[in-house]
Amino acid sequence: MTLPPISKRLLSALPYVREGTFLADIGTDHAYLPLYLCLTGRVRGAVAADVREGPLAVAGANIRAYGLEDKITTCLSDGLQRIAPYAPEDITVFGMGGELIASILAAVPWTKDPSLRFVLQPMTKPETLRQFLDLEGFSVLGETLTKEDGRIYQTLVVTYDGQTRTHSPLALLVGEANLKRRDSLLFELLARHQKTLAEIQAAKAAAGVDAAYECALLAEIKEILL
Repeated sequence: MTLPPISKRLLSALPYVREGTFLADIGTDHAYLPLYLCLTGRVRGAVAADVREGPLAVAGANIRAYGLEDKITTCLSDGLQRIAPYAPEDITVFGMGGELIASILAAVPWTKDPSLRFVLQPMTKPETLRQFLDLEGFSVLGETLTKEDGRIYQTLVVTYDGQTRTHSPLALLVGEANLKRRDSLLFELLARHQKTLAEIQAAKAAAGVDAAYECALLAEIKEILL
């Protein structure tokens, strides 16, 4: 069986997508993730959604090329706006900023359903996404770090349980589970943040702007990297 070309960052979803579920892949682009999951028998079917017609046309062509028209449907949708009729059980949202992912989850009320599972990969602003999840009652069930082409990606799986939470600024930035696991990628990610935060702190200090947030994060990071 020939599988579609799929990146390590997309494969990071594999441990978190439940076997036999119906998947909604939001921002599907080439539909490589739903194709891979259907071809390997991980999911029973999927809807591949994108807000742009161009990528959706490519996704449709790929689905036809693999003969999976009976298992994967394409949908032109702004986030989750047109996804409810497909009744997905697991939902993947990759390749977007944390702020956008948060707005996608907030835009429809049916995301607050404990039976649903969301696998999310914020490309930027993971702290904004995690703070939204904390305030809106979503629990992080697991998270992992993946490195590809020199970039470190954060993938997390969440579900709604209605309980609000509070995490430290560093846990919001890199993930509580990642901090507890403390693997080599965490230390590399923290070192990168340390460099960036030090630069921001210096720039703010030179401009006479408060840098308490950066100082607090740098102190936490220093304690771990010592």
